[in-house]
Amino acid sequence: MRERRDDFRLGKRGPDSASPARFAPDDRADGPDRETPPLPPRRVKFPSSRIQIARWFYNSLIVLFLALMVGLLMYGHWIYENGG
Repeated sequence: MRERRDDFRLGKRGPDSASPARFAPDDRADGPDRETPPLPPRRVKFPSSRIQIARWFYNSLIVLFLALMVGLLMYGHWIYENGG
């Protein structure tokens, strides 16, 4: 009984068997495509808002801390008045 891997015979490729069309320079782009200005860098077109997000994060932490402090002071004052 013949093994399944022997059913298909594939030729062995050498290092020189790559098609030359694959590595040829692209000369198809002629006319107005070659005269277009280069694209701006991605950083210029889509600026990062990392600094603004960090500022919002730190400001929200400060607000939460102040709210916690006010809440604890009010709770402590309430316990002190009611004979704790």
